[in-house]
Amino acid sequence: LKPFWHKWQPFPTLILDVSSVIPASMGAFGAMARIVHATLVASLLMLAQGQIYKFDQDEAPAPKSLHTLHAFYVYSHADAPDQSLGHPFVSFQNFKGALKDKSTQQGDYQSVQVSLLPVIQFWQLVDPHKFCSDREDVLHKVAKQKDQLLVKAANVTEANGYFHTVPVTGSSLPKDSQARVRETGVYMLALSNCGDVRGITVSGSVIVKNAYGFLPGNDYRKMPFYGWLALAYTVLALAWMTLSLRWWRELFTLHYCIASVILFGLIEAFVWFVLFKDWNDSGLKNRILFILAIMSTVVKSVFSYMLALVASLGWGVTRPYLDRSTLLKVQGLSVLYIILDFVRQTVLSFRHSHTLSVSFVTFCLLPVAVINGVIFHWIFTALANLMETLKERNQTEKLRIFERMWTLIVVALTTASIALIVQIFDLSRSINTRWRYEWFFADAIAHIIFFLVIVAMMYLWAPHMHSKRYAYSQASTQPDEGSKVVANPDTIWADEEPGEEEEDETLWAMTHGKSTQESKTTTATPTTIGVAATDVNNTLSTDHIIDVDTFLLPHQVPHQVDCEEDEMLAAF
Repeated sequence: LKPFWHKWQPFPTLILDVSSVIPASMGAFGAMARIVHATLVASLLMLAQGQIYKFDQDEAPAPKSLHTLHAFYVYSHADAPDQSLGHPFVSFQNFKGALKDKSTQQGDYQSVQVSLLPVIQFWQLVDPHKFCSDREDVLHKVAKQKDQLLVKAANVTEANGYFHTVPVTGSSLPKDSQARVRETGVYMLALSNCGDVRGITVSGSVIVKNAYGFLPGNDYRKMPFYGWLALAYTVLALAWMTLSLRWWRELFTLHYCIASVILFGLIEAFVWFVLFKDWNDSGLKNRILFILAIMSTVVKSVFSYMLALVASLGWGVTRPYLDRSTLLKVQGLSVLYIILDFVRQTVLSFRHSHTLSVSFVTFCLLPVAVINGVIFHWIFTALANLMETLKERNQTEKLRIFERMWTLIVVALTTASIALIVQIFDLSRSINTRWRYEWFFADAIAHIIFFLVIVAMMYLWAPHMHSKRYAYSQASTQPDEGSKVVANPDTIWADEEPGEEEEDETLWAMTHGKSTQESKTTTATPTTIGVAATDVNNTLSTDHIIDVDTFLLPHQVPHQVDCEEDEMLAAF
């Protein structure tokens, strides 16, 4: 019995030695590179292991030992969500054993067995200290034959297990057998060798089919979920396309980015749906579809995060482009995130059928968690600075949009955190209980939150007749229309005495010699701009006079000023 079983790990441990490929002298970078390499190798090795597990001249365990290989999630016919394909079954097909040493003659060797046992009862059925039968067990009618797997049950039906003895060269045992699955649950595939012969290779297939197809029970509900999600993204894409065509003259960069996110979401949902549909029909994970599905998830995530980041930095809103150093940081973070998140997604895709070492899983998941923290900290910091800048510029409409965006991100993160806490708490429950709905916390909630965030972003940034008002332009530093600009009286006009009425203080009026109050002020000449006279001497003060003829360019005489008053005030 493998040592890790004594630590009560219900799934086999994957051990990959990649030290010969990537030297340890590379330090932390080399360690991460080895993890990436190991994950890619693991994904290629395990892709073919769906509800059809194939043996291709695999070496049998050493004498008096047992190896666990894979976990199957099966619904009984009564509990199956879809019963269209009849009763679920377990089938052992084309099994045969061969001796590596052809000169060895063992006769009718019947000690290599393939077994399928329920996880929840595994230690009740198999004694880790004595799991191979002997003569005494046969005499006491505990076992039918010596040197075979010993199961502590009166019969196979009571054990709720499925067994097949592999015929070794020269044996007359049948190659195939089949039985119906009677109980819903998680079943562990094991390969045992209770005899004394070494060097045996095993070939054959273990097929487990549910009432709806080959898809594992814990993944079945993902198939219709991704189908409906793809349909929902299609509706969003059509709605956004309609708005974009209606107001195509008002589009700017952010609208194209939102369209890209919707497209990535649609591609991701569609590829995952096709993967699960093909898996359900064939019983094997398609390698190309699996890699495409993982990459679509990773690309959608990194593009969405980077879009939120650059928008928070003001790109396309308060600045036309990002400076080179910031752009390099964003690009480097994106590349690092793609690599690490691909590793994480690959590891998580095998978390139910295979048990990886705790250190391996932690080393794969922790870097992505750290990068997520860095990204969101950067987003909130940049968003706070952006909103402060918009407040200073008195751009209230843009400010209102980003305040809502801040609230949206906070609500989304809070919801995701609550779901994560619930999922962690649920891990304390037995796998035999939670496997039916665990997909909802592990996969569905994240997609639902992301979808709702996209809908909210579409609402906030929907194209309309004034969309370009929110985009960056040369005048983007000016206040929004309707907001009043008060010039500094010390630099343009002196304060009037209390009680004086402001009548016609526009730049046009002052440059044409209009007086604010004929009874109390002296009119300035058309070539000067001055301050109002005081009540003491009712004379023009020369301390603050500006010669317009010398201030303006030669062709810009005062009576030819045709620009807007607010722009001239800002220029002065």
